[in-house]
Amino acid sequence: MKPEVTFFTYPTCTSCKKAKQLLDEKPVEVHERRFFKEKPTPEEVRWLAARLPGGVRDLLSTRSRRYKELGLAERELTDDELVELLAAEPGLWRRPVVVRGDQVVVGYDPASLEELLRVGE
Repeated sequence: MKPEVTFFTYPTCTSCKKAKQLLDEKPVEVHERRFFKEKPTPEEVRWLAARLPGGVRDLLSTRSRRYKELGLAERELTDDELVELLAAEPGLWRRPVVVRGDQVVVGYDPASLEELLRVGE
């Protein structure tokens, strides 16, 4: 049985395309979730954040157009506010997000993705 990963993606995102290509080369079953069609719930955002060293802030793309449009750099937001924002605004996510079991990789990082796919082989 192939290992399973959940792949949160946005199809036109360059980093997502690179990650998808890497995943397609591996013997894994990929369950694709498109950020704008199937938004993560606040509970899913919290679950992902709990598995990252920087918490919810590791999920936030401070370089995104939406981040700038909302003026978030000038605002001091709590983690709970960020969770709600990420659940409502898919354009704020750092992409892609790849999940295997309790392990989460955010952004296109080939070495981290390779490690994620090796865990518990």
